[in-house]
Amino acid sequence: MRLAALTLVLLLALAAPPVVAQSQAPSEVVDAFHFALKAGDRRKALELLAADITVFEQGRTERSRTEYAKTHLAEDIAFATATQRTVARRSARLLGNAAWVMSINRNRGKFNNRPVDFTTDETMVLTRTGGKWRIVHIHWSFDDKATQH
Repeated sequence: MRLAALTLVLLLALAAPPVVAQSQAPSEVVDAFHFALKAGDRRKALELLAADITVFEQGRTERSRTEYAKTHLAEDIAFATATQRTVARRSARLLGNAAWVMSINRNRGKFNNRPVDFTTDETMVLTRTGGKWRIVHIHWSFDDKATQH
């Protein structure tokens, strides 16, 4: 009897429709973007950005995913692959289909044959469309002074 009940439970479990995975949380999308940069995965990094993204960085502005891909993405990938980023502090807020993730990151390593040790203040704004979060705005600012802990 127990074997029949176990078999029935197993058959019902196999016949059940797959559970739909929930979309990533906004902070996870930010982390996935940084992971894609670190891995040199242009396609994945761009997939996480909205087509109409605006990127602010040290006085430069890219006004679309296409512009960012042409002008700045390769440099960000080169930097991410050469250095180590550690999230020192993070906060996130969610308001309906909008979210913002604010991080302070510590960046260390060697880039262009120069030592790197500085913090990055980062704000990413995301919107949810069709159940997926996409980054619509990035604002990066840097403190190039060595950080002391």
